[in-house]
Amino acid sequence: VFSLNLWLQTATLYPGVVFGICFVLNCFIWGKHSSGAVPFPTMVALLCMWFGISLPLVYLGYYFGFRKQPYDNPVRTNQIPRQIPEQRWYMNKFVGILMAGILPFGAMFIELFFIFSVST
Repeated sequence: VFSLNLWLQTATLYPGVVFGICFVLNCFIWGKHSSGAVPFPTMVALLCMWFGISLPLVYLGYYFGFRKQPYDNPVRTNQIPRQIPEQRWYMNKFVGILMAGILPFGAMFIELFFIFSVST
């Protein structure tokens, strides 16, 4: 059962934390008089868009989603469990972790090698 409190937390908690962190970091940039700081009227405009666009859309999604009937899955589960087949060697966790690290590293290494070899 959804409540209004949960909807309000969904609409405000994460965006509020992100906006608060960005505002505090921007205050430090303002303190250094940097030209890269986001102007205060822009921050107010973002706040107005959050409360004027995002908050009502989250409420509409909550309202229509709560009224919708739940889905019925068109299948039935079997009471007799099936055996899980033996995994192939390339489906091992270690191989997946290794490939997830080696492939991006190799791509970056080759690109950086060509970039740094041109400048010498």
